[in-house]
Amino acid sequence: MTKTQVASGTDRHHVAAILTRHAPEWAALPVRAIESLGTDNVMFRLGERWVLRFARHAPTVPFLEKEMDWLPRLGGLPLLTPTLQVRGSTDTGMPFGIFSWLDGEIATSSHIADPYGAAGDLARFLIALHKIATNDAPAAGVINNRRGVALRDLNDVTLTAIDTLQDELDTTRARSMWDAACRATNHSPPVWLHGDLKADNLIAHEGCLSGVIDWGLSAVGDPAVDYAAAWTWVAPEARNQFRTQLELGKSDWRRASGWALYMAVIALSYYRGRKNDALCKQARQTLSQLHLLR
Repeated sequence: MTKTQVASGTDRHHVAAILTRHAPEWAALPVRAIESLGTDNVMFRLGERWVLRFARHAPTVPFLEKEMDWLPRLGGLPLLTPTLQVRGSTDTGMPFGIFSWLDGEIATSSHIADPYGAAGDLARFLIALHKIATNDAPAAGVINNRRGVALRDLNDVTLTAIDTLQDELDTTRARSMWDAACRATNHSPPVWLHGDLKADNLIAHEGCLSGVIDWGLSAVGDPAVDYAAAWTWVAPEARNQFRTQLELGKSDWRRASGWALYMAVIALSYYRGRKNDALCKQARQTLSQLHLLR
């Protein structure tokens, strides 16, 4: 395998060989693949306490490398985050990381006992994350799939995606919402972002929100990309509480809705018909929360 080859062809026997050669102290642990909705990483459980991750495609290699650079510096947050244990690379230069495994389930609504409490926990997490110093940190852009850039920079691709979905989207309303979001002024300084707050990147344990995983799209930029969780994850009945706890004004809220719209239409327009029904379902749920589906 070269560094530019897709890692999705990696199997547990290949992983065992890599560990034997490059991290022998981990090679005795049982290896099993993890099914995931994620499109950036291939993951394997190592025993019960650890997870090994490879980038799935060459373009996402920098995301994993950035995560391994910076996640160890984002400590002290009120929700759990993975701890990097080993950073390595194969003979061909393909990077990998071994992280702590966070116990629990994907934080779908069925795994959350108190949606108001979970919304409050996520708001407190974002308040803490957005206060972390950004000295020398990577700016939003190519390094994180442009999560957190100015929305107007995404205008062309977003409008194209909206038009592509005209068979199931209220395109007039979607364009109006997008235009309002692009015109909303960002008065906040750039802050640390997670960049992809949806159920499969959030962990629930014993009915409570407990952890945040997959930091490959993190960088420093507009915090509204994380506030989009109001439509991508927060229960509708707890949405106003989430906004109030974060003290979000009209401009922040409009940009947040724009980010939710952008992420949903980009994912749905690309993945529908490509055998990723779960990701398409997530995108449609977000668009339904935004009242944009026909």
